[in-house]
Amino acid sequence: MKTNRILLGLAALATLLGMAACEKNNGNGGTAASDDCFFIGEQLAYNLTSNPTIIVPVARLSQGAEMTVNVTSSGSSLFTVPSSVKMESGNRIGEMELTYDPKSLTFNETYVLDITISDFKSIYGYEKVHVIIEYPTSYFEYGAGTIYEGWWGEQEDKTLFVREYADNVYQCYLPECWGHDSGPGYDVQDYVFFWNTATNKLYIPFQYMGCEDWCVGDQGSIACKFGGPDYKAGSAEWMAFIDKTYANHAFVQPHYDPSKKAFYLSDSAACSPADGSVAYGSPGSPDIFYLE
Repeated sequence: MKTNRILLGLAALATLLGMAACEKNNGNGGTAASDDCFFIGEQLAYNLTSNPTIIVPVARLSQGAEMTVNVTSSGSSLFTVPSSVKMESGNRIGEMELTYDPKSLTFNETYVLDITISDFKSIYGYEKVHVIIEYPTSYFEYGAGTIYEGWWGEQEDKTLFVREYADNVYQCYLPECWGHDSGPGYDVQDYVFFWNTATNKLYIPFQYMGCEDWCVGDQGSIACKFGGPDYKAGSAEWMAFIDKTYANHAFVQPHYDPSKKAFYLSDSAACSPADGSVAYGSPGSPDIFYLE
């Protein structure tokens, strides 16, 4: 929830409910007996990909004197929650910034916190907020281009989407281009792969075409799936195993060529899901995606 939307919601709420001051539970605070301090919303969500700053607002309906609101918190210990938030004189909102060390976080994890106002009883809003923090899970648009499919001999305009998956690693996908757009058993699917931006090597997981008996993968993925440990796709161990596999066979490893803005993807092959044996394919004719 963005701060400007919170501000608009608060302004509308203040218009409806009036301009009273905050009152503590013990009755000793504020100048009126009909108001409170509160969070706007019972749940707030933040994505550190799109916005690395986490601001949790605490609101009041009055524009009274400067005041401090105490809070308590529980949940992930990787985020530091201030023990209080100050509302400046004449302001209805106090901004509480949560701090963290980005190096301590894990890619593609979700963290949760519960924060509670200690001293004030809420009448119009929420005394407690459930904070969900994603780091980072959202894909973003990297660029448009054209894919030339070595398997089907087709050409399609596509947009590449990526998200940060690990240090120097993007998880990428090209929507609806793995497979074929006609004929039985060949469902169109998203084309998923990993890109090490430090080495420009690409890694294509084993991907099914939508049919039950056969599947398509590049040579490195086949070797990983059937010829070695069943590492998790995207893991450092999986990538290292594929690097080793390509070092020992004649095919060029999938890679990105920045001089041509070209992603050289898999040398497609139809292979048995039972043992990975290759029935037919087009080695030497990889799928290529060119960025505009």
